[in-house]
Amino acid sequence: MLKSDNYSKLQPMYPLLIQQFVDDYNLKEGIAVDIGVGPGWLGMEMAKITNMKIVFMDISQESLDLAKKNFKALDVDNEVDFINADVQALPVEDNFADFIMSRGSIWFWKEPEKGLREIYRILKPGGVAIVGGGLGRYLPASMRARLQEALKQGLAQRNEKRPNLEEFKAIVEKAALPDYQILTDGEAGGGRWVEIKK
Repeated sequence: MLKSDNYSKLQPMYPLLIQQFVDDYNLKEGIAVDIGVGPGWLGMEMAKITNMKIVFMDISQESLDLAKKNFKALDVDNEVDFINADVQALPVEDNFADFIMSRGSIWFWKEPEKGLREIYRILKPGGVAIVGGGLGRYLPASMRARLQEALKQGLAQRNEKRPNLEEFKAIVEKAALPDYQILTDGEAGGGRWVEIKK
């Protein structure tokens, strides 16, 4: 289900988060998968600054349709694909993707450990995935404070709770991944991410 008001409030964060990923992992070409796409902002920002093929995957056809519409309006030249799929059973071959990103969707997965194992399965050797939630390290302090407050209010309005860092670590440990580390948004605080390498 789309929470478009939340996405629009967070929109200034997406280009900065993608720039962080591109810088951290030297992303230029190959296949980038966005899992749990919402309106498609992450994949769209990736298309703006890389030559990567962007694969949008979501269990919600409504989200995919909106991402497709938004991507078409972007008018970029990247190859693109839209796949309706459950993260617990991704319909692509092993060693498929160079980079996988998922921001904010793991909180809604029925069995997150299965989703994380599937992500590992479809990563190419040498590939990396980043899964979790947060605002990234590149946000200016004033924008970070404003967006964190908007997130907090949105969660309260929807009566939703997110796992704290220790609870998130426990979720990731259940997946028994061979190579991963837990990350936060750094000194700025907040954020819970798992970086998965193959």
